[in-house]
Amino acid sequence: MSDAEASDTLAWLSSKLTPIRVLDVGARGLPASWDPLSGLVRNVVCDPLADATTDSGDHVVNAVAVSVHGGPEELNVTRNPARSSLLEPHRAVVARYGSAADFDVCERRAVPSLTLRQLAREYDSFDVLRLTTQGLEYSLLSSDLDAVRDAVCIDVAGGLVDNYVGQYPLAVVAPLLRGLGYSLIDLSTQSRPAAAWGSTVRHQPVEYRGLWVKDDLVCGTETTRLEQAVKLLVLSKFLDHHAFGHELASALRQRALLPPGPARALAKAGFWALPWSL
Repeated sequence: MSDAEASDTLAWLSSKLTPIRVLDVGARGLPASWDPLSGLVRNVVCDPLADATTDSGDHVVNAVAVSVHGGPEELNVTRNPARSSLLEPHRAVVARYGSAADFDVCERRAVPSLTLRQLAREYDSFDVLRLTTQGLEYSLLSSDLDAVRDAVCIDVAGGLVDNYVGQYPLAVVAPLLRGLGYSLIDLSTQSRPAAAWGSTVRHQPVEYRGLWVKDDLVCGTETTRLEQAVKLLVLSKFLDHHAFGHELASALRQRALLPPGPARALAKAGFWALPWSL
């Protein structure tokens, strides 16, 4: 591939790329792989444990929870703040699988909450949903399918077991997202073993982190707009899912959504291996 071809393709991507709007429910923070996208991301964080709402332009922190119905909610603040939830910890389950003390409720705090629909109206929808909702992942995703469908990427941290009363595990979340046109392209799991076992034996995984992307190729639809597709191409590159990005580019080329030059470059594996400066 020539330097000119690569340069022209990156220039085209830059011209079509609009800010990537991220909703981070649970204040997990963006991973280091997003660092090259600094300046291209508008991040809205919802954290009911935040001291106050702040807005620095590209980074907004809302001191609110996200719930199915919105309005006043009761937050179960736990010994480990990261385990705090609008749902009650499932004591029998967490006692069985380890780290039960992290789920001990220290305070029941009244907090305001917003729905996905309310957040989408306030911030003009989101391209990426990152949900660390401690048990509410399925309830939130199923509560407003239109708000979910606007996203090209959905990153969910959830349970393989019901760590909270009312939590639906991955076995329920995955078919919902599949039916909405998303493919699971990354999945990691973790366990919570008791310290006495050490690290030399295997343990049952009880939590997961899954990454789903909008996938017209699998679902037989052609609903992804060019603006969304460009964002998905860029995310595929920087999240190291080059093969998916390559397949997406081929589908866009068949739909005549890409100019000939970028279409040729994006169809080459070598282009995906190059550093992208946007």
